[in-house]
Amino acid sequence: MLSQVWKSCHSSICSLNFQNERGVSIDTLSGFKVNQSLVTTDYAFYIPKAKTVEISFVDEDANTVVASMKIPYQEFINDLKIGVFDNQTGYSIFKLDFPEFSEIHGLKLSERMKLQIGNEVAMLAFSANCPNLSLRSGIISSFFTGSLGNRFFQFDGLSCLGNSGGPIIDPATMQVIGIVSRRNTPAFQSYKQLADIISTNIDELSKIQGVVKFGNIDPIQVLIANQNQVKQLANNLYRYTALGTTHVVMLDQILSYFNENAALEYNNERVKQEFEINLS
Repeated sequence: MLSQVWKSCHSSICSLNFQNERGVSIDTLSGFKVNQSLVTTDYAFYIPKAKTVEISFVDEDANTVVASMKIPYQEFINDLKIGVFDNQTGYSIFKLDFPEFSEIHGLKLSERMKLQIGNEVAMLAFSANCPNLSLRSGIISSFFTGSLGNRFFQFDGLSCLGNSGGPIIDPATMQVIGIVSRRNTPAFQSYKQLADIISTNIDELSKIQGVVKFGNIDPIQVLIANQNQVKQLANNLYRYTALGTTHVVMLDQILSYFNENAALEYNNERVKQEFEINLS
């Protein structure tokens, strides 16, 4: 059944590679196509050093790029975003109606509001610093409601940095039932706290650099170097450590957007047909 998930859904999943002004990758997310839109995590709004974002889809071998394009980051978040209720919904939607992606088929969103603990599900996503798409299996292990009222379930299966924004698929229907939100976890919050503390320490130490010296050695420089090493270690541990429990945003709000949009398109098409009939 999982092999069928791969065959049916792999072509709809994309990597989002965010690059700085030198073209160096500074962050990665996953996403997927629905109709003529790109769905990913709301974290796509919070990458301040990004100058461009490269969106890529791969073939069935998980590696060969079949469609790709680069977009200026500011255009991506300012001009292409659609259906955004706020920036903390756990997801974001962007226009993807470009010729480069016209042959990419979209996934279907499940209308099921009630899911069962223990159900086997599949995740399709790209991992940080890896160009290949991966399929992982797990189960729904629990449900909870976030502080803003958003509903989540827990995916009891391994996830890595870069998986955020990828879809969770119900193998029985091949439909999306949730969006990976790995950065909405205690592990990420702890890492963020530690990184902020270390950055503050470095800023404060820099203010007194050169004030005290023991011979030719500036002990403040040693402390700054030590803090940078700790920061790099914390960064690597977070980037390359797989989590066993991942938060997944359920589709309540995103379904409302797509259903309303579909109804609007249907009405517009109906009016168009009636107008053409009257003209004839």
